[in-house]
Amino acid sequence: MTMTDEELADILDKHGKWLQKLPGGQRADLSKKNLSGMKLAGALAQSARFTGADLSGCDLSHANLSYTDLFVAKLDGANLSHSNMVRADLRGASMINVNLDYADLKQADFRGGAFFDAEEEAPEGKRRATVADFIEASSKRPVNTGADLTGSSLVSTSFIGAQLAGANLSEVNLTRANLDGANLTRTILSRANLSLASLKGSNLSSATVDGANFRHVDFDGATIDDIDFSGADLRGAMHDAVTSHLPSKVRQILSDHLKWIRSGGQIGQPADLMKVDLPQINLQGFDLSGANLSAANLQYANLSFTILTLADLSWANLSHANLTGAVLNGVDLQSANLTGANLYGADLDWAEVSLDHGNDNRSTNLHKAIIIDANLEGANFRHTLIQEADFSGSNLRHTNFMGSNITQALTKNANLEDAILSDDL
Repeated sequence: MTMTDEELADILDKHGKWLQKLPGGQRADLSKKNLSGMKLAGALAQSARFTGADLSGCDLSHANLSYTDLFVAKLDGANLSHSNMVRADLRGASMINVNLDYADLKQADFRGGAFFDAEEEAPEGKRRATVADFIEASSKRPVNTGADLTGSSLVSTSFIGAQLAGANLSEVNLTRANLDGANLTRTILSRANLSLASLKGSNLSSATVDGANFRHVDFDGATIDDIDFSGADLRGAMHDAVTSHLPSKVRQILSDHLKWIRSGGQIGQPADLMKVDLPQINLQGFDLSGANLSAANLQYANLSFTILTLADLSWANLSHANLTGAVLNGVDLQSANLTGANLYGADLDWAEVSLDHGNDNRSTNLHKAIIIDANLEGANFRHTLIQEADFSGSNLRHTNFMGSNITQALTKNANLEDAILSDDL
């Protein structure tokens, strides 16, 4: 039976007095109550008991649920945006399609759990059993391995130090979420969006990340053992597995650059690696948008899928570099050496830039670039400036030069099969 608004208001009023240690106060115990669809925006429910309660579809936006007992509660479809859930017990909770945008979940516990009525068998007769209890009792009864937040919105949510081991975060939106120091072992992050999130010092061991978006994520100090990242998008991410071999000064420059990217220019600063000598460097998938790499030695570098939008690579040595799938929109490659480089599927289209008087387009500049014997198959050269660029001996099959004037470039012995060379084709 669903509780009435008047009954709930009376319980929460007494709970408020209990929190303040006033006469007539009583701690709210709403365990196993049906509260679905109730309007609880801004409610003061700190340390209340909601064990096994049905809070599906509730409006709990801006509510204070810190230290609240929500063990195996049902919160599907609830609005928890801007709520305070610091140290809340959410073990075994179902939170499918909830809105947790800008919520504070520091040190909240999302691990597994199950609730039993008196007649049901539980490890050691416990009514509240955790995954550890089942393991210890060798029970064959199935149990949740963690809270279920499938499809939920968690934009800019704070999960600092949260216990999310085994939680189901499939298809969740964790854009700009703070997961520093969180326990994410065995967490399911399939198709989750963690772009611009911070995972510094977190533990992702054995997490499932197929189809996950980790663009621009900061993994500094994170534990990423036993994870298959092959199906995840790590473009722009920074993690120890890639940067550990770099000089400390370069690591710091890249760290400051990532802060600049993630904050939209509010903190950090764009990378200045002008004339740096980093042959064979692995910067695969990094976001180096706006970086200064002019005259840098990046010979044989791995820059596959790296984002270099509006970067300065003029006079850079990129001979034999791997730029497969790289984003090179609006890049300055004037007089750069790309001899033998692999730009298979790279995008060199123009980039849109914001100016005081409005938006404008900046073309990629290949003026006098040396691109001899390179693999450019399937690359996009729309609207590029290619005066005196030398494509001699290069593979230009299936490339797109619409908006560019290929006659201004050298293409001796180049393979132009199925290339789009003008707007007329």
